[in-house]
Amino acid sequence: MKERTLHTILDSFQKPELQDLGSILGNDLSPRLRKSQLVDQMDTYLRGEPRRWLSHLMERDVRLLRDLVHAGPEKVQYQDFADYPSLLEVTGLVQFDDSDENYHKVWISREMYDIVASHVEKVLRSGEKSGQYEVERVALGYLNLYGVIPTNRFLDLLMDWFEGQYGSDFQDLTHFLQQSPLVKMYRYTDQWGDYVCSPCVENTEELFTLRKSLKQTRFRNYTAVEAREAGSGAPYFTVGMKTPEGMRLEQMYRRVGYEGFDLVKAEHDTWMEAQYTAEQNDALFHPLMDSPMAPELDDASWEACCRIICDYANSIPKWFLCGRTAAETQLGLADWDAWKPEIPAAFQGIDSDEGEAGGEDYPRWTMPEPTISDGFAKDLGAAGLPLGFAIPHVAPDDPCPCGSGLRYCHCHGKYLS
Repeated sequence: MKERTLHTILDSFQKPELQDLGSILGNDLSPRLRKSQLVDQMDTYLRGEPRRWLSHLMERDVRLLRDLVHAGPEKVQYQDFADYPSLLEVTGLVQFDDSDENYHKVWISREMYDIVASHVEKVLRSGEKSGQYEVERVALGYLNLYGVIPTNRFLDLLMDWFEGQYGSDFQDLTHFLQQSPLVKMYRYTDQWGDYVCSPCVENTEELFTLRKSLKQTRFRNYTAVEAREAGSGAPYFTVGMKTPEGMRLEQMYRRVGYEGFDLVKAEHDTWMEAQYTAEQNDALFHPLMDSPMAPELDDASWEACCRIICDYANSIPKWFLCGRTAAETQLGLADWDAWKPEIPAAFQGIDSDEGEAGGEDYPRWTMPEPTISDGFAKDLGAAGLPLGFAIPHVAPDDPCPCGSGLRYCHCHGKYLS
């Protein structure tokens, strides 16, 4: 693959963009310099002081660099499409290719690898030890809870948390705010005032307009613990997963086959779509439709799963409600009884009671019951969610549905025959 050199990448920017990049990465450039001089200065800075500019990146960017360094130079990594790109990708310091709609391909050039490879782990450890990433997670969390918040209120929240955590010496917090890309990139001043917004918010104008139409001006209070949860795991944030509604949602997604990163992504997508339920939003149920076991759900199971999703959507903070919930305000409610999203046509007509060829009635296999508390199991039962979703009957010589690689008659089939 043909790579652009660092100097070529920097030369592709306009002069104001170079100055912005320098500001974000801790290298303030004089506006009096010619563009060619700015390019030369940034090139020299990036090559000569990697530890310094890496320390100015957000945690998400440094961890991305760490993963690409571990993979090796020019080794393509296949990733999902995040809701917002990393600064490294936007600037071209990390290479990417989105020509395949199924994958986001990312890699690091040999030149950049040589610059950062010996420094990225040290920067990560330093960010954790100094508390820089902890402050960033709390800051991101408040932004994810509120969507958009006036800058003064945002600073007050951080200062209250910082004082309770570290005392009244705000020097470290001031240093973070001065150099953080989070504040530099997501702070705006326009007709609505001076504010900071979550990286996940796509259209602040629409959000402010909706707040105004609904007369939403009062912000709900959240603890720093809640904020930290909402700001961890960038860029795949989740909110409210430790609430009863959130735990039921995760349990349900596990039941329909999600695990690992796919589970995290399904929960994140549900949180994101739950922000847009001022009107009927069928996309709220897309993670369920895309789940591995969706074709196995009967009408009752489908309805139970959808109700769990609606309960979660109504229990979490919404951006257009200034961080309050639909359940509190009765605005933007996700209502199963009103929406009634139907089982997709592609899933209908599946009769799990039919046997294989020859009409033989083979034993029915169900998912093992997970270990959960009695109270939580009672909550699931009250929601109408069965304790095991069935899959179609399996012939004795077919692969076992559990994924062991064994034939059914030598795996789960031998216990149910």
